[in-house]
Amino acid sequence: MKRYKSIHMVRMEDLNHHENLYAGRGIEWMMESSFICACLEHGESHGLLYKNTHQFNFSKSVEPGDIISYESMIVRTGKTSLTMHVILKNEQTGETHAEGYTTFVTIKPGTKTPLAHGIVLDETDDAEELKWREEAAGFFK
Repeated sequence: MKRYKSIHMVRMEDLNHHENLYAGRGIEWMMESSFICACLEHGESHGLLYKNTHQFNFSKSVEPGDIISYESMIVRTGKTSLTMHVILKNEQTGETHAEGYTTFVTIKPGTKTPLAHGIVLDETDDAEELKWREEAAGFFK
């Protein structure tokens, strides 16, 4: 599947009391990135509702002035759900700082009734993407 990227510079107002990226801001940007991915694949921003964040694990602090990116891609599809894998990387070093998954459901705009999206995952032999697909499938067992 296609990867979507959004980039942010960490500013002073994004920091916590430890003077690194506030987790709430990091998760806000993760949600934004996954929504953009779902919207561009689905084609209808008013036809998406947030369902769940399955995990978002920080493995390394993000410092003020860091330029970071969020890469999102769909790794699981249900009849009316789309689950994205999101990874937070430092654009200057390439290091991964966090990653996790979010799910949105597709609805008929205005009525909020479930609506099948018809999106199908493409074939892949990428080991990393296959691992993410397997992890995402585990959230729905």
